[in-house]
Amino acid sequence: MTTTRRATFITWYPYCRRSDTIAEALGGTSHLVHYLSFKKPLQAPFKYVMQTIATLRILRRERPDVVLVAVPPTFAALPVWYWARRHGARFVIDAHTGIFEHARWTWLLPLSKLLLRHADAVVVTNDHLRQRVVEWGARGVVIGDVPVKFGPGRTPDPCRGPRVVVVNTFSVDEPVDAVLEAARRLPESHFFVTGDVRAAQPNWIKEKPANLTFTGFVSEEDYAGLLRAADVVLVLTTHDHTMQRGGYEAVALGKPLVTSDWGLLRETFSRGTVHVRNEPGAIADGLRQAIANRDTLETEMQSLGTERRALFATRLANLVKIIDGDSSTDRPIRAAVS
Repeated sequence: MTTTRRATFITWYPYCRRSDTIAEALGGTSHLVHYLSFKKPLQAPFKYVMQTIATLRILRRERPDVVLVAVPPTFAALPVWYWARRHGARFVIDAHTGIFEHARWTWLLPLSKLLLRHADAVVVTNDHLRQRVVEWGARGVVIGDVPVKFGPGRTPDPCRGPRVVVVNTFSVDEPVDAVLEAARRLPESHFFVTGDVRAAQPNWIKEKPANLTFTGFVSEEDYAGLLRAADVVLVLTTHDHTMQRGGYEAVALGKPLVTSDWGLLRETFSRGTVHVRNEPGAIADGLRQAIANRDTLETEMQSLGTERRALFATRLANLVKIIDGDSSTDRPIRAAVS
């Protein structure tokens, strides 16, 4: 998108394709600001101080007209809000589902509501969450799935049978136990489970079935190659209203997808996809179905990709109107923060 504004996107994560994609679409820069270990709560006070200092340095250097920040962690928005208020920049929060649903962050809801109300726009992944932030007095904008671009990647070693790539980060909403049991029920397939194994439970590693490989955290090139070689992509969540980055990636590559049977995921991944309960038997059955109908699902997924990319362009344009102060997008009446 051609623009004369200077946009900067701050994310306190070691990786985030969503932030990178939105920043690129706005003609801006994306900064992944992260120190020490990922998902280690005891380190949080130390790394948050370091990340706050790094964030302010980036903003002082780039002096953007609009600054976006991903939450959680909720604390990432504090230095961005401070800088935007002092320098008259537009302030946009990309609110991931965790701040609304996960116990790790819901205790900070009073702070989250305050920050959301002071943002010029709050980007969320679905209309359910948009309605919640509007009720809190914020301006919600839905941008669900974002287009994902992959390079050719490095081709992985051959494996026996269909290749099931499980896009996974060992988050609290990922039913890893059920995936391990589903793998045991599909010995003819080989499962590749992504994610930093340091965040995995020791018994998962020790008791994994022979047809399952924990890849560990892999490079961009290896990750792209792994997904391109997949016969099926498996992405699961036990939490409703949670969008799936791995689902976007399956759409981008035209790969058959198996994901959880939630309303949001049915609506977003309406074709090329098998939706399942988060139970071993249902997951195994869904994978069998996807493998058996792979060619049909691939064709459907390619069609869905075209549709979703057009929807992203429309929703991004709506965000740009708000950033540019379009008078037709007035803020809602502020509701009391509870």
